[in-house]
Amino acid sequence: MVPVSDFVPTLRMLVDVPVPGLMEIAIVKAAQRFCRESKILIKTRQFDDVFERQSVSMISHHVGIKGKVQLKGAGIVNVTSKSQPLKVGYDFVVVSRDDITFKADFSDVVITAMAEPMINADQLPAMLLHDYVDGICAGAANLLQLQPTTSWFNPDLAQYNQREFISAIRQAYRYAIDHTPALELSDSACRREFF
Repeated sequence: MVPVSDFVPTLRMLVDVPVPGLMEIAIVKAAQRFCRESKILIKTRQFDDVFERQSVSMISHHVGIKGKVQLKGAGIVNVTSKSQPLKVGYDFVVVSRDDITFKADFSDVVITAMAEPMINADQLPAMLLHDYVDGICAGAANLLQLQPTTSWFNPDLAQYNQREFISAIRQAYRYAIDHTPALELSDSACRREFF
């Protein structure tokens, strides 16, 4: 984990906002969307046993320096028990992007889920800084440049930064699909016979 402030120098090259804290908020919001849409941040959580009606967070809490939770679940990839997939709605219920509730007792449970930063995070995963800083900062610049009645309002440049942000999301998504076995699309197409 790295401080959100480590992203600020790159963002300042795109837009300079004199209001303290505003750039950091935009960076976290852009990182949330980036993680959610690219599926680049995958976390696995294991349980020896889970019980009927037990609610659990899909990812284990990543606590920052000040004891503040930095990441939350952003959606489920899969849940298995003894390496056999569990079915949503039948074996468990998705309560929110971060929580599921089991409908029966299971053992040797593995939850694979996407993660994203909390809205009040002050730290982000280091891989976002090292590999995707330009894309995330383009998304943050887009958010800032679309604020009317500010000196940094620039809808034309915001549109350009939006395209750069979307391009970075697509590249990260392709990388995630190619290098994360849990994200591989299953062949769940219906088999039909036609006479």
